[in-house]
Amino acid sequence: MTTLVLNGGASTDYAEMLPELAADMVVFTEQPLPSPERYAHYEQVPDCAAVPYAELTALRMASDPVAPVTFDRVLAGHEFDLERAGRLRDRLDIPGQSESSARVFRDKALMKDYAGHAVPVPAHARLATFGDLLDFVAERDYPVVVKPVGQGGSRDVTVLRDEAQLTAFSRLPWRDDLMAEEFVHGDVYHVDAVLAPGFRFVSAGRYYTGCLEVLSGANNGSALLHPREPMARRLAAFLDTLLTVLPAPEVGAYHLEVFHTPDDRLVLCEIASRVGGSRIPQLIRRTWGADPQETWFRLETGLPLRAEPVTVPRAVHGDIALTPRAGRVRAVPTAPPYPWVRDHHTLLRPGERSDGPLDSAAGLCWTIVAGADSDQLMERLHHCESWLAEHVDHGAPEPAR
Repeated sequence: MTTLVLNGGASTDYAEMLPELAADMVVFTEQPLPSPERYAHYEQVPDCAAVPYAELTALRMASDPVAPVTFDRVLAGHEFDLERAGRLRDRLDIPGQSESSARVFRDKALMKDYAGHAVPVPAHARLATFGDLLDFVAERDYPVVVKPVGQGGSRDVTVLRDEAQLTAFSRLPWRDDLMAEEFVHGDVYHVDAVLAPGFRFVSAGRYYTGCLEVLSGANNGSALLHPREPMARRLAAFLDTLLTVLPAPEVGAYHLEVFHTPDDRLVLCEIASRVGGSRIPQLIRRTWGADPQETWFRLETGLPLRAEPVTVPRAVHGDIALTPRAGRVRAVPTAPPYPWVRDHHTLLRPGERSDGPLDSAAGLCWTIVAGADSDQLMERLHHCESWLAEHVDHGAPEPAR
């Protein structure tokens, strides 16, 4: 039996996570993976998540008249591989998340239509024409968020705050995958979970700044909540309630984002059926002692876990990343000199050029810190941010060519 792997996005060492299966894996990947000779079949495919080559090749392998390959599992952890993985499962009668299930978690308008039966969601509407946007603005007033229903990382999201911004938006090419929703004020929290029969792992965290603020230049990061914090319990209950109305797979990983409003309401931002991105997996590993991606994939393939998450962590962890500005960076900070700093990594070197933040996880450098709870983490992240800001030189923006 053979495991099919679709690996769009970042490099993931499947053979290290699943050594029992590596020799029988068929892998299609966008980024190179370590030691590709460990796999039965390995191809690096440019734009793997966007082009249908992997899907075509896998179906040809499965239907080969001489030596057909029998796939028993499909693994895909990247946002833009999920529907394709579901489609392959449906075609080849493989257990796991179906295409229709993946679409509910990918299409933000459809997701909120489902979710509204169980939890508070922002007012929203799918936009077929610009007239639909005018109707939504007339009904809800400003500010209004306009975004693609299937995008990730806060890419291509626009906040319209007045008529002038609406006019400016009307000068951009219209696209047929847009939705509008009301702007929700408040802090943004995230819940990261792996759920399976007989297994439950749930971790909650608070974003350092809102995802849309990062695209405007604010620094980004996250602070995990200790499970004893009341908000951690509220967020876990919110996830449980939400999943009662979503077509969740039997074994699944989830990254949920929730608004906490000034009047103490929890409102759905969105949920994905995958592990959280950016540094969230690193924070979970340091806090809970288990890797969420490995946990998900080993449960998905029926393998025993090599590391069980601890019940109560000794400390929780957070991270802060300096958001790059457009231009050529001149100086990049080293690790802040505090005893509770646990890791520091530089993404841009002096002299390298940046186009500014292209998504909500953009970073020039990032730092991980430890603390007793989310309040202490936020305080320490503020200290780190101030120190990093004193030791960075973003450089002057380069003139347009």
